[in-house]
Amino acid sequence: MVTRPERLKIFDWGGGRVLEAMLHGWDDWGSSLIRQFYENSGNLEKSHYLGGRFENLYLPVDKVPSVRDPIRLARAMGEEKLRISSVILFEPVDPKQNPYPPFWFNCACPGESTGLHDHAQLSKLSGVFYLEAEPNAGNLFFHKEGFFDLEIIPEVGKLVLFEPWMRHGVRVNKSSKPRLSLAFNLFPFPLPDTNF
Repeated sequence: MVTRPERLKIFDWGGGRVLEAMLHGWDDWGSSLIRQFYENSGNLEKSHYLGGRFENLYLPVDKVPSVRDPIRLARAMGEEKLRISSVILFEPVDPKQNPYPPFWFNCACPGESTGLHDHAQLSKLSGVFYLEAEPNAGNLFFHKEGFFDLEIIPEVGKLVLFEPWMRHGVRVNKSSKPRLSLAFNLFPFPLPDTNF
């Protein structure tokens, strides 16, 4: 995998940090990941039924092995650019409480959006990578009282990393095609104790 960030920006916003970068050279593993997602779409596990759709779509890592590339790159960039060390998991952190892996796909059709939420429970770094996005496909936005919203425009090949406690959502997809993204969480070491 030869991938390097371009047009890298880091925003200090609302007491947290957000990294935005276009990934040059992602085409090989990106096209493989898109193909693996669609080839296995009949095996999707789903969660978070909101606004008339399932927001999170899950596949096990053996069905989408190309998912390892962007997540490994994100971990390295988080450590180098944000000084946040983390570990990658491709299996559920605590299968008893949450049977899903800590990465998932979001497919938002025209007219769909995602409400405000965070990923703060156990993770240390969160991210999203855009696989398919037309112009006006719905900005990722970060919201905090007392601040103007930070808006990130989705573009194919763009990676966004952020601190998990930061509340965020996605604006309405006003394009004519679905927006497909990969989202994930990375974790502290040692791993959190889930027996509480």
